[in-house]
Amino acid sequence: MENSIWDLADLADLLGRSPETIKKDIRRNRLAVPPRLHIPGTRLLRWRRVDVDAWLASHVESRVNATSGR
Repeated sequence: MENSIWDLADLADLLGRSPETIKKDIRRNRLAVPPRLHIPGTRLLRWRRVDVDAWLASHVESRVNATSGR
């Protein structure tokens, strides 16, 4: 579902990381986690599925020239 909203447990399951590690990364290195959804008036940790998918896609390593030996 493209418009789904994920919580911390959902993101942790997807990334194979603990919720505590994700919280630490949010404080230390925001680039280590997908961009958060900010819901005004709350401190909830939420992510949109579309943002998580885009973030993951931006971190795929290129395999250009992998077979040519360059």
